[in-house]
Amino acid sequence: MDFTLDEREQAVSDLATQILTDKITMERLAEIEAGDEWFDRDAWAALAASGLIGVAIDESHGGSGADLVSLGQLLRAQGATVAPIPLLPTTLAAAAIAELGGESLASDILPGVCDGSTILTIAVQEYLDDDLATPAAEVSDGAITGQKIVVEYADLADHMLVSAVADGRSGLYLVQPGDAGVMLTEGLSSRLEPVWQVDMAHAPCVEVTSADGAVGWLVERMRAGLCAIQLGVTEAALKLTAEYTTERQQFGRPVATFQAVTQRLADQYINVAGIRLTTYSALWRLSHGVDATEEVSIAKWWASERASAVAHASQHCHGGMGVSVEYPLHRYTLWNKHLTTSLGAGTRQLREIGARLAAP
Repeated sequence: MDFTLDEREQAVSDLATQILTDKITMERLAEIEAGDEWFDRDAWAALAASGLIGVAIDESHGGSGADLVSLGQLLRAQGATVAPIPLLPTTLAAAAIAELGGESLASDILPGVCDGSTILTIAVQEYLDDDLATPAAEVSDGAITGQKIVVEYADLADHMLVSAVADGRSGLYLVQPGDAGVMLTEGLSSRLEPVWQVDMAHAPCVEVTSADGAVGWLVERMRAGLCAIQLGVTEAALKLTAEYTTERQQFGRPVATFQAVTQRLADQYINVAGIRLTTYSALWRLSHGVDATEEVSIAKWWASERASAVAHASQHCHGGMGVSVEYPLHRYTLWNKHLTTSLGAGTRQLREIGARLAAP
């Protein structure tokens, strides 16, 4: 089994890393966090100009026609730089429109996604509902009624891709956040990102698809994308910790030379490698049309449970420096926590794997 990136995937990784490393600095992040908008528009515009936002969109709609493995490299670069941009919801909502929606809808929306002028978000989570494939929101007479939570960029999005039930079938629908019947209530995630509760009362909607399994199709790809972002987060946190412990002197020698520190970080190296392996396996299977349900759950377990271990060890090895807001590590820890719990943390993934194993 060889998950070495091919030439195209490596090019996406290198270009995304170059752009985001150049644009996303500690000073820029502090400026955004102190402002009114959790969105680096300059970085977004640079990614669009380079063609990266549309990397997984077909060339006929202005994209590059690459697969989910290439998109995973872009998401990984976002995690490594903790870039506040709507990359995951926009690219995966676009993927759903391209794959599951009609050509007319794709032609209307996807070119704007590729050039960066159209922002999309996804609304699939509901209160006290672990079964994302069977939403409580309902569609009747071309309008949707229901409530969604933890919706990113709902205030800035041109369209929300919403899961709902119509005539007993779960499907995906487009809703414009500014339309009548849509109310947004702001909250705050653990990574200090505004997230929104969306209440819809007979809000106008456009059907993308009501095909069987469409919501599950989207959720699987969202989870795999979260794993790719988490991979970037944990790789960067581990690198920061290795650099810090190499430079930090105690008792006349670098902290990294102490056996306990060396062993702790070696364990985290293995954890990051596990996140990388399982994430790439899930993305590859999804890209090639191979069933990836179990592999996505396994990857999300690693990107939750083992990623938490990386965060704890990174903070521990940094000591007091790790919680200083003048030092970058705290942002990686906050992102780690947000990603760990998004769309089901480790215990939930184990329950899903166990249920599949126990099924006749």
